[in-house]
Amino acid sequence: MHGIVVVGRGPAVQAHASRYERFDGVTVCGVVGETDAASSIEVPTHSSVVSALSETDAEGVDVCGPGFDFAEAVDDALDAGVPVRCDPPFALHERRFDAVVSEATDGDGWVLATSPHRFSRLYEQLRSAVEKGSIGDVGVARVKRTAPFDGSGWNVTYDGVAGVDGYEGVLCAIAAHDVDILEWTFGPIERAFARARAGDRYDTLHAMLAFRDGGRATVEVTWCGASAPSPHVEVEYSGSHGRLDFEDGTRSAALWEGAEPLSVDPPEDDCCGRSLRAFADALRDDEGASDGVGPTASTRGAIALRRSIEKGRPVPLAEVSE
Repeated sequence: MHGIVVVGRGPAVQAHASRYERFDGVTVCGVVGETDAASSIEVPTHSSVVSALSETDAEGVDVCGPGFDFAEAVDDALDAGVPVRCDPPFALHERRFDAVVSEATDGDGWVLATSPHRFSRLYEQLRSAVEKGSIGDVGVARVKRTAPFDGSGWNVTYDGVAGVDGYEGVLCAIAAHDVDILEWTFGPIERAFARARAGDRYDTLHAMLAFRDGGRATVEVTWCGASAPSPHVEVEYSGSHGRLDFEDGTRSAALWEGAEPLSVDPPEDDCCGRSLRAFADALRDDEGASDGVGPTASTRGAIALRRSIEKGRPVPLAEVSE
């Protein structure tokens, strides 16, 4: 039985802990977060990861949100040689990026920072279609998103981004999830260019990403801390001889396989559940990130986008050191 300490806030802790309870061979042995959330899952609550690890037999730490927002929890786990799962980005500045990578590479712990988007049926089907040649060589991949939002929506929540100083950082943190999916689908991203604008109602990011093997992507993110816009996402992949598109107003189309409708996933098998299961499997098989942290592209991308906004020029992801 593999014990996991869950770190986070309110509903996010409850959502993760309840999914782990459905997995075989996994138990939540402690929570670092809000007492109210912990009380419904009947496990001890701790004031810190250090306390939780010293008082339990935990073999992993699950951070419910982006790693940059829980830096102390990530550091405490790695200091103890314990693997960590978190959402991207795990850093928004190069110095922090280097520190996490160095600590994970030199120690016994590792960091898994994959976006839960990778585990959704939508992106899985789109990637599969691209791999089968449905669009030919990629020309332009477009993503348009409004986020974050709370509740039990079909898409991933962006817990923690509101704590970022400055709207530019918030927007780049949200875009990290799209960077992760785009690299997963089309290969390495070579450089990023972005502009951000604060509006009377919403803040907006416009980004362009260039793929190493040709083609590019555009990402538009809209966010407002005072009154978040309704969640919405549009995806379009265009290539040399085809196009794939998706708009969440017609997302039921993504739940079909041929002529057969697919049943709605149970919590343990939705995109969040699959993401957590991947972490549990990595703990069981002792197969974490081979180089200490993986993937890094989403975090590199977020840092490159932020730097591009500041400098007003494209930024190669290679400039974000490792």
